[in-house]
Amino acid sequence: MKDIFEKMKSAGRTEAAADRSFTWYGVNKTVFIRLALAALLFCAGLFLPENAWTVFLMLFSFLISGYDVVVKAVVRLVKERALGEELLLTIAAILSFTINAGYEGAAVMLIYQAGCVLRAYASELTRSSLRDKVDPYPSPVTVEREEETLSLAPEQIEVGDTLLIKPGERFPVDCRVTEGESQIELGELLGASRRRDAAEGASIPAGAVNLTAPLKVRASGTTDHSTFAKVIEYASDEELGHSSTEDDIQRFGNIFAPFALGLSVLIALLLLIFTRTSTENAIHRALILLILATPAAILAPVPLAYLAGLYRSVKKGVLVKGSAILDAIARVGAVVMDKDEMLSTGEFRVLSVKSPRMDPNVLLKVAAHAASGSSKPAAVSITSAYEGIIDRSMIQRFEEFDEGVSAVIDGITISMGSREFMELQNIAVEDVPEEGEFTVYMSLNGMYAGCILLADSVRENARASVMAVESTGCDCILLSGDTEEKTSAAASAAGIREYFANCMPLDRLEKIQEIKERFPVNSVVYLGRGARDSACLSAADVGACVNGLDSDAALSAGSVVVMDDDPAPLADAIDSAKITRRSVRQTILICLVVKAILLVLALAGITYQLWFAMMVDVVMGVAGILLCSRILDGR
Repeated sequence: MKDIFEKMKSAGRTEAAADRSFTWYGVNKTVFIRLALAALLFCAGLFLPENAWTVFLMLFSFLISGYDVVVKAVVRLVKERALGEELLLTIAAILSFTINAGYEGAAVMLIYQAGCVLRAYASELTRSSLRDKVDPYPSPVTVEREEETLSLAPEQIEVGDTLLIKPGERFPVDCRVTEGESQIELGELLGASRRRDAAEGASIPAGAVNLTAPLKVRASGTTDHSTFAKVIEYASDEELGHSSTEDDIQRFGNIFAPFALGLSVLIALLLLIFTRTSTENAIHRALILLILATPAAILAPVPLAYLAGLYRSVKKGVLVKGSAILDAIARVGAVVMDKDEMLSTGEFRVLSVKSPRMDPNVLLKVAAHAASGSSKPAAVSITSAYEGIIDRSMIQRFEEFDEGVSAVIDGITISMGSREFMELQNIAVEDVPEEGEFTVYMSLNGMYAGCILLADSVRENARASVMAVESTGCDCILLSGDTEEKTSAAASAAGIREYFANCMPLDRLEKIQEIKERFPVNSVVYLGRGARDSACLSAADVGACVNGLDSDAALSAGSVVVMDDDPAPLADAIDSAKITRRSVRQTILICLVVKAILLVLALAGITYQLWFAMMVDVVMGVAGILLCSRILDGR
């Protein structure tokens, strides 16, 4: 796991910056040398008597601390034809020398560079804090290797090692039980308490907690090749971490920079023409606008805020693959799901038994004996519905076919199956009302005896899951290939108000497109199980899968992956996304308000120095970064 975290820390850096011998918290160590030298020159120029040498000292301080900013500004202007914050700072610092305020320009660049270092340090502190809160891996683990008992760190475990996991300890890697029986807790992975029995041969994922008795297990993977490691990698992937909010801010900054430059010139001219403001004072006020126009304080906290939101979702048992997806589910308008995939248990239940010639209870008893030799879902359901004891000694012969079964019980020939199966045996059946999913017909000695109506059962927690998702403010919509009556019954049982019946695969895609047109601003999420729903997952704005803990297909197919088999945690992921989005907007709003207040004060004649505006900008950026960890706690 530590290897993964090291990769996360070094992602996106150059080879030189990634080398620890040359960096400190992602900042090249030569920057600290430059800043120290620039600070010494600045202090010397500040305390020496004012003369030409003090101007040179301030100029050298400015160049030493900010030459790379100047170079970046020029390169960006030439190659990208864009005015960035670097150019605004460079212009403000250089012009400050023309109004005998060179110390302000040197201070601005020094504070700006120091702010970059502080933001890098605060970012890494915040990242480390967030990682510590979601890292489920223990300290040393007891390992039996070559008749020795060792205490090893989790990352030292190799495939095939035998581990002894005591009650209360976590499993550091994916493993399989070789000795012992116990209960394990999967709450750290699923976001809610889930207990499972673990006996010899059981597979246990990394991050689970042993509860009741010691277990000997064999490692089937390493710390960086487990389901939870994949989840952390996805959540921390900086290539997926770029959000639409960052794009919007950057795009606005690219547009606002030339506007701010032009506006600053206009402000200076207006002050000179219509007021008695001195030239130096007018330029000074205009330069304040250039300092306040830099978006660094706004941009710095945004990536960390989204990372906190992604980690918060992980703690709730949901993997969201990237900031853009987090943005999308924050504005979800509808969650579309398939009846068979999300609501059905896959098991049938007996709705009713109908017979024109015999007691329904007797017919069910005979049917249960005849079906007891079959493992098909319908046969198992009929056998389970009979509450008596199956006397297998009465069964003299049993045959199973694709569409039914045939048996001889106590000298009576019994045939059970579909209408087609009955027709093949020349048995005329009576029509019955369409009450269930399908009907099993039965004959005794070649004569029609009655039928059993079966229906697919809805999951017990279906209604609670739907209520949880709808509590976030979105609509749940059901798609089904069944008839109107059957789909209506399933939707009613799950508490879903809107549904579409008789939907074939292509019909599902058309319905999803229609639903997307109804929600042009909000996102449409399709909730499925992986490979079987790939077309629908792609058609929706966001594809979400359940059962990510036990299904690699679901883990790889979904943009959002619920680790449990229950859709309810999706509601927690939506809440996490909304909290993140709200926190980002609040941070941006606070920064803009503070900048606006400083600008109004400057224009009103309440002057302050350029370095103060830069200092406020740096403090807001660092504070915003440090406050990002509060998102993980939902505040």
